[in-house]
Amino acid sequence: MGNMKKQKGMVSLLTALVVLLAAFGSLCVAVYHEAISPELYGEKSRAAVAREHGMSEDDAVSAYIGMDAARQEEAAKIIALYMELGKGDTPLALEELNAKEISHMADVRGIVEKLGKMRTLWISLAAGLTVVIAWVGAGLEKRHRSVAIGAACGLGILALTAAVFAAMMNTSGFSTMFVGLHRLLFANDNWLLDPATDILIRMMPQTLFETALADVLGQFARAFVFALVLMAAVYAVVSGMIRRQLTEEKEA
Repeated sequence: MGNMKKQKGMVSLLTALVVLLAAFGSLCVAVYHEAISPELYGEKSRAAVAREHGMSEDDAVSAYIGMDAARQEEAAKIIALYMELGKGDTPLALEELNAKEISHMADVRGIVEKLGKMRTLWISLAAGLTVVIAWVGAGLEKRHRSVAIGAACGLGILALTAAVFAAMMNTSGFSTMFVGLHRLLFANDNWLLDPATDILIRMMPQTLFETALADVLGQFARAFVFALVLMAAVYAVVSGMIRRQLTEEKEA
């Protein structure tokens, strides 16, 4: 009886962990996808500049950024490709950027590369633990109840985290949290750009990152639902196979 109780507790704990890993992986997927999107550095950038500065004419946007729409579209593709495929110490080949901006983009590319690796790691771990859950819980009565309890706990932790994040955002404001995130992620001050000299900060105002955050959250929600459905499918298939094997062994 005590052993069965421990098994149920383990199944619930592992299920909660699977939910959290799926969430981490989905967040990495969402941020990575946004970071390698040419639209972020092109269309979304120009729209954000227009909104932030109240510009109604595209020529005004071009004059402020220092790059017309056609050239920015080319630059956006170059930046997005660099974020996705840039390797080692190879610098971003964009003549409009100065050395400080190129160095900062290399730092950003390093983070994006890590996100690409982490998304695979977290989702793979979640899938592996799902198989373990199916194996450990195969012989339990009402095994799905332990899984449901664990999933509810995992979702509860995520909901609490989201509520804390929203409260901090509401209290501190997006700008404060954005600066704090930069201080946390970057070991240097290359991210402190000057609109008077650095085109990158003119291309990417705060409004752009606010838009990007909304897009990331939407992508995260879709990726997370897909990941949970995937884990549920893995659990159902593996659990069913193990249950059939146990039944055949008993009948034999």
